[in-house]
Amino acid sequence: MLGFISPGKFIPLFEKNGFILQLDDYMLESVAHLQAAWAEQGKELVPISVNVSRAHFAEDNLAEHICGIVDKFKVPHKYIELELTESAFFDDKAVLLTTVRKLKDFGFKVSMDDFGAGYSSLNSLKELPLDIIKLDAEFFRSVDDIKRSNLIVGETISLAKKLGMEIVAEGIETREQVDFLAKQDCDLIQGFYFSKPLPVAEFEQKAWS
Repeated sequence: MLGFISPGKFIPLFEKNGFILQLDDYMLESVAHLQAAWAEQGKELVPISVNVSRAHFAEDNLAEHICGIVDKFKVPHKYIELELTESAFFDDKAVLLTTVRKLKDFGFKVSMDDFGAGYSSLNSLKELPLDIIKLDAEFFRSVDDIKRSNLIVGETISLAKKLGMEIVAEGIETREQVDFLAKQDCDLIQGFYFSKPLPVAEFEQKAWS
C-alpha cells in the first residue's frame, strides 16, 4: 500500500496518459451526486469547486459536456464552481475564452486556481471573464520580506475586486495571515488554520451539525 500520494506526483502522469479526462469526469459526477443527495435531505447547499484539467479546456464542447454530467443530477449550476489553472492560458486562447463564456452563460462560476504561480497572471485577468481568483499559497509561505509580499497581495486583491472578481487566499496557516487578509477585504480564506481537507462524513458533520 502506498498510502496518500501527492497530486503533484500522479497528476502529471495522468496528463500524459490521458486518464486525467476520466478523473475530471469522475470528480465532477461525484460532486454533483453529493450535492443532489444533500439537497434531497434538505441541507443548505454551498458551492463546491471542481478542478478541470488543461487538457479538458482544449475541447470545443467542454461546456456542453459539463452540463450533461451535472444535469443528470438536477443540481443548480450555481452550486458547481469550475477551476482552471493558469497553464490552460498557454493553449488555444480562443477556445478557452469561448468555453469560459459558455460556462458562465450556463450559470456556472469559473475560477482560476493557483493564481500567481505562473507567468500569465495579468494577461489572464485582462482577457478571461473569471468570477473568482485563488491566490497561490506560495504568496504566504517562507516570505523573506513580509511587507513587500503583503503589498503585492493587497494590490492584487484590490485589482481583482475592481474587475468584479471574488478572492480566495489559499494555504493560510496563521492568525496573522487571517487578520491581514480580513483587513484587505479578502472574500474567502482556505487553509489549515481553519481545517485540513476532510472526508465527506467529517465535512457533513462540520457543515450541518
